[in-house]
Amino acid sequence: MKTYFPALTGVRAVAAYMVVMVHISTREAPATLPYLNRLVVEYVRQWGIGVTIFFVLSGFLITTRYADELRPTWAWFGRYLQNRFARIYPIYFLLSGLTFGVMLVQPTHGWWEWSAAATSLEKLLAVVLNVTLLRGYFAHFSVLGLPTAWSLTAEETFYLCAPLLLLGLRRNLRRLVLYAGALLALGFGLVGFCSLFLPYYGLMKDVRFMLTSTFFGHSAEFLMGMGLALWVARQPRRPTRRITYTLIGAGGIPIYLLVLSMLYHFFPAHYHPLAAGAADWYYWLVFASNGLLPVLVCSLFWGLISEQTQLRRLLETRLFDLLGKASYVLYLIHLGTVDFLFRKYVSDSSTVCIGAYTLISIVLYKAVEQPLHRRLRAKPQAAPVAA
Repeated sequence: MKTYFPALTGVRAVAAYMVVMVHISTREAPATLPYLNRLVVEYVRQWGIGVTIFFVLSGFLITTRYADELRPTWAWFGRYLQNRFARIYPIYFLLSGLTFGVMLVQPTHGWWEWSAAATSLEKLLAVVLNVTLLRGYFAHFSVLGLPTAWSLTAEETFYLCAPLLLLGLRRNLRRLVLYAGALLALGFGLVGFCSLFLPYYGLMKDVRFMLTSTFFGHSAEFLMGMGLALWVARQPRRPTRRITYTLIGAGGIPIYLLVLSMLYHFFPAHYHPLAAGAADWYYWLVFASNGLLPVLVCSLFWGLISEQTQLRRLLETRLFDLLGKASYVLYLIHLGTVDFLFRKYVSDSSTVCIGAYTLISIVLYKAVEQPLHRRLRAKPQAAPVAA
């Protein structure tokens, strides 16, 4: 199975900048803007779907890299976890160390820091949950530290589950729906169990939190990526000049965002906080985000893999390849302590921030993330010698 698709590395860059733009747009006050500008800001605020793109991409890439070599042994699982640790953890640990160091020495009093009323035990728990990447299951701690790293809890949970899911899906791809339903049901069960027996610090706080912030709520996105990878492996590899799937994905996603922004603009009473007596559309939106949107993302991915288009050629350029590889660092630094310090001591211009964070992410990728990944990942196994 082919394991590297250059255009999808470029997609990582696009997804990361979409998330960056969401958080920059929150600094704007729509009520004070001209009407058309306000609509643009509200449209950009829906770009948080970049996280959905990340999740689908994770499911796809893990499957393409490990489906053929998967072995149900502890030795294989240990090497697999070592490689996942080497990919995600080192730069996260260093940036988290910086964030908690600032909290202890010179707190900025940002919403991503612990409150002045936090006890020593709560501070210790916050550090432990960040180090172990369990923070994303606790509503009180999910955005404490590196705010965007809440999604790493979902990623790490997926990494733990992926080998078992792959073992089943390799035998029967139709199990995809069964696994999605089972994981969602498990999420509901954990919400009920934790509410009754472990009601501490927002652990699996409620159904809304489970659906929007945990692996169980987002499991369909990972599974669709896995299903796409297994399906792609069975298809002939003859690039075509058709643009059908690329058009469905690259055209459907902006239309989806437009519909979402219009709903938020014209029917604000149907969203949190709800006006008295207003219908709650929340769960319909979750279904669209976690169930329908990944279909468009999968269509885009298949188009970028199988169709020769200008978009594919653009995303395969060296620039997008570099930005895609540095996107993980960008995703972690653009919000929270690093952003606060940069805006306070260097420049509060969002344009300057985007440019600076891009350069910082490239430097950290080249000088820190990539070297540590190469040093910490499992060494390739020697091929068996023929008798």
